[in-house]
Amino acid sequence: MNALCAKRLEPHDLTLPQWVVLSCIWRDGPLRITTISNMMRSGVPATSRIVARMQERGLLYRKPSGDDGRVSVVDVTKAGQALDHLSDFHEQINDALFDGFSASEKSLAFDMLERLRSNAETALETDMTDTGR
Repeated sequence: MNALCAKRLEPHDLTLPQWVVLSCIWRDGPLRITTISNMMRSGVPATSRIVARMQERGLLYRKPSGDDGRVSVVDVTKAGQALDHLSDFHEQINDALFDGFSASEKSLAFDMLERLRSNAETALETDMTDTGR
């Protein structure tokens, strides 16, 4: 799946994490780094590095938050907005991955993936509690 995403995003000079950042902002508007990080289930430092690279490429910019001038939010530039034809990229990938699946098989697969995600989250929380972090 990751290889398929990389191949299909390559002509747009995007990585999957960069697409996820754009997708979050396209959907919800300007966001704080911490919010993007939470949505991506990624650490703030990693998200900050992704955003910084995207800023260097002219896809994103930071501006003061409307409710707190001490905090900045990330928004898309015109160049970033020009990529919004990729807003349904996840649906294109799902269509490729689930080709030939019935609606019930697809639903079952999503249910199972959600259970796997939840189990992984629970195990991670347990591991962090066990190690005192």
